Amino acid sequence: MFRIALAGLFALGLLAGVGRAADKEVTGTLVKVDAKNSTLTVKTDDGEKTYDVNSETKFLGPKGGVSETGLKDPRLVKGVMLKIMVAGNNKTAHEAHIPGRTKDKEK
Repeated sequence: MFRIALAGLFALGLLAGVGRAADKEVTGTLVKVDAKNSTLTVKTDDGEKTYDVNSETKFLGPKGGVSETGLKDPRLVKGVMLKIMVAGNNKTAHEAHIPGRTKDKEK
Protein backbone atom coordinates (compact mmCIF):
# COMPACT_ATOMS: atom_id res chain seq x y z
CA MET A 1 0.00 0.00 0.00
CA PHE A 2 2.80 2.39 0.92
CA ARG A 3 4.61 1.65 -2.36
CA ILE A 4 1.50 2.42 -4.39
CA ALA A 5 0.99 5.73 -2.59
CA LEU A 6 4.66 6.61 -3.04
CA ALA A 7 4.52 5.73 -6.74
CA GLY A 8 1.39 7.87 -7.11
CA LEU A 9 3.08 10.86 -5.47
CA PHE A 10 6.12 10.41 -7.68
CA ALA A 11 3.96 10.32 -10.83
CA LEU A 12 2.06 13.40 -9.69
CA GLY A 13 5.35 15.22 -9.15
CA LEU A 14 6.51 14.30 -12.64
CA LEU A 15 3.29 15.53 -14.20
CA ALA A 16 3.50 18.81 -12.29
CA GLY A 17 7.09 19.27 -13.45
CA VAL A 18 6.14 18.61 -17.07
CA GLY A 19 3.31 21.13 -16.84
CA ARG A 20 5.61 23.85 -15.52
CA ALA A 21 8.25 22.98 -18.10
CA ALA A 22 5.81 24.10 -20.78
CA ASP A 23 5.85 27.60 -19.29
CA LYS A 24 8.10 30.16 -20.90
CA GLU A 25 9.72 33.38 -19.79
CA VAL A 26 8.93 36.57 -21.69
CA THR A 27 10.75 39.85 -21.12
CA GLY A 28 9.36 43.07 -22.48
CA THR A 29 8.40 46.67 -21.92
CA LEU A 30 4.98 47.31 -20.42
CA VAL A 31 2.70 49.04 -22.91
CA LYS A 32 -0.70 48.81 -21.21
CA VAL A 33 -2.43 47.50 -18.09
CA ASP A 34 -6.13 46.77 -18.57
CA ALA A 35 -7.57 46.02 -15.15
CA LYS A 36 -11.13 45.83 -16.52
CA ASN A 37 -10.25 42.98 -18.92
CA SER A 38 -7.46 41.60 -16.68
CA THR A 39 -4.69 41.83 -19.26
CA LEU A 40 -1.11 43.08 -19.59
CA THR A 41 0.28 44.20 -22.94
CA VAL A 42 4.06 44.14 -23.37
CA LYS A 43 6.33 44.99 -26.26
CA THR A 44 8.83 42.22 -26.95
CA ASP A 45 11.35 41.58 -29.70
CA ASP A 46 8.52 39.75 -31.51
CA GLY A 47 6.10 42.71 -31.26
CA GLU A 48 3.31 43.58 -28.85
CA LYS A 49 1.70 40.70 -26.98
CA THR A 50 -1.26 40.72 -24.61
CA TYR A 51 -1.41 38.24 -21.73
CA ASP A 52 -4.39 37.31 -19.58
CA VAL A 53 -4.12 37.71 -15.82
CA ASN A 54 -6.28 35.77 -13.36
CA SER A 55 -6.66 35.36 -9.62
CA GLU A 56 -3.77 32.87 -9.54
CA THR A 57 -1.29 35.23 -11.26
CA LYS A 58 1.42 36.35 -8.84
CA PHE A 59 2.96 39.81 -9.10
CA LEU A 60 6.40 39.70 -7.52
CA GLY A 61 8.51 42.68 -6.48
CA PRO A 62 12.28 43.00 -6.88
CA LYS A 63 12.94 41.11 -3.64
CA GLY A 64 10.46 38.34 -4.40
CA GLY A 65 7.61 39.63 -2.25
CA VAL A 66 4.09 39.13 -3.59
CA SER A 67 2.17 42.30 -4.42
CA GLU A 68 -1.25 42.42 -2.77
CA THR A 69 -2.57 44.95 -5.32
CA GLY A 70 -1.93 42.85 -8.45
CA LEU A 71 -2.71 44.76 -11.66
CA LYS A 72 -3.18 47.93 -9.62
CA ASP A 73 0.40 47.87 -8.32
CA PRO A 74 1.78 51.42 -8.66
CA ARG A 75 5.02 50.04 -10.14
CA LEU A 76 3.13 48.82 -13.22
CA VAL A 77 3.65 51.93 -15.33
CA LYS A 78 4.10 52.26 -19.06
CA GLY A 79 7.71 51.68 -20.08
CA VAL A 80 8.77 49.48 -17.15
CA MET A 81 10.60 46.25 -18.05
CA LEU A 82 8.74 43.12 -16.96
CA LYS A 83 9.65 39.47 -16.83
CA ILE A 84 6.52 37.36 -17.27
CA MET A 85 6.16 33.61 -16.84
CA VAL A 86 3.60 32.54 -19.43
CA ALA A 87 1.60 29.29 -19.42
CA GLY A 88 1.93 26.72 -22.16
CA ASN A 89 -1.16 28.17 -23.85
CA ASN A 90 0.97 31.28 -24.56
CA LYS A 91 -1.84 33.54 -23.30
CA THR A 92 -1.99 33.38 -19.50
CA ALA A 93 0.58 34.97 -17.19
CA HIS A 94 1.45 32.86 -14.11
CA GLU A 95 3.89 35.41 -12.69
CA ALA A 96 4.93 38.97 -13.43
CA HIS A 97 8.21 40.19 -11.96
CA ILE A 98 8.07 43.93 -11.30
CA PRO A 99 11.25 45.95 -10.75
CA GLY A 100 11.48 48.39 -7.87
CA ARG A 101 10.69 52.06 -8.22
CA THR A 102 13.28 54.10 -10.03
CA LYS A 103 14.15 57.56 -8.80
CA ASP A 104 13.35 60.40 -11.15
CA LYS A 105 16.39 61.92 -12.80
CA GLU A 106 17.17 65.49 -11.90
CA LYS A 107 16.54 67.96 -14.71
